[in-house]
Amino acid sequence: METWRTRITRKNQTSIPRHIRGHLGLKPGDDVDWEISKSMVVINPARHVKSPTKFLTSQMRLNIDAVKLVREIREDF
Repeated sequence: METWRTRITRKNQTSIPRHIRGHLGLKPGDDVDWEISKSMVVINPARHVKSPTKFLTSQMRLNIDAVKLVREIREDF
């Protein structure tokens, strides 16, 4: 696993490394969500859903086993 190091400024700010910004498709002005999971910090692009109803109904058509999906995600951690 590759790692990238940044420094915290006096104003408690840091930069997201270019490789990570590119991988996540982040650009100036985008919001990101931060969470702590098992002593790790996880950063996710904040995705705004324009039409929640349309989004949820599109997900119902995917035939996804939610329990299996959660188990797979937990195994990754």
